Amino acid sequence: MKFNIIGCYALAWRSFSKWWIPLCLISGIIVVFQIVPRILTRADTNEFMITASSFITAVSENDLDKLEQMSPKMAEQTGILISKLVRLGMYVFPLIAFLTVILLMYANWAVKNTHERRKRVSTLVYIAFVHVVLAVGKLLAFCFCFLPGVYLYIKLLFVSLIMLEEKKGARAAIKISWQMTNGNFWKLFLIVLINTGSQLLALPTIIGTIPVTGFINTARAAAFRMIWEEGSYAET
Repeated sequence: MKFNIIGCYALAWRSFSKWWIPLCLISGIIVVFQIVPRILTRADTNEFMITASSFITAVSENDLDKLEQMSPKMAEQTGILISKLVRLGMYVFPLIAFLTVILLMYANWAVKNTHERRKRVSTLVYIAFVHVVLAVGKLLAFCFCFLPGVYLYIKLLFVSLIMLEEKKGARAAIKISWQMTNGNFWKLFLIVLINTGSQLLALPTIIGTIPVTGFINTARAAAFRMIWEEGSYAET
């Protein structure tokens, strides 16, 4: 199966159309947990935005007295908001990672069109842990410089799928993912770009976000399956 972008999305669509119910159910749960932090921090975010707007106005008007009064309030609200987001992230982000691994497992089954035996919870937890660690690493790479972050994201795109497919450890999965993306980097980059654009377009609507989340992960699994079968990575 020769890997190409059109063939990848054609395979993803055929697979998603048959397996859309479990894929959308898992995607729906993921979307709910993505929304929870926004709901719980909405009041603090609104207060911060009001204060920030007044602070920017004071800066533009060069109102030093107002700036002196607002600076402590701005710092306090920023600290509260960041603290809440960090605390929520410590619980929500690992849970989303765990659900994403389950979604990728079903997406991989959808592409193969076979309902295989479910992985043990301990295995899924381990893969989710690796997923979180790699996500933090990619985020740090993005913070330092955008291009290295993009490069690292593409090169590690298939780690979770390899661990699900072959029961590989993290180190072996990273090595195989790195090899699989050789010669396919720009095609995968375009797929990631299309998937990200689809997510951004669906973001304003919760209903639209659910099927899009399921489909883009199916497209990721389709790209993995096409490259996996094209090469001999199972024996690597």
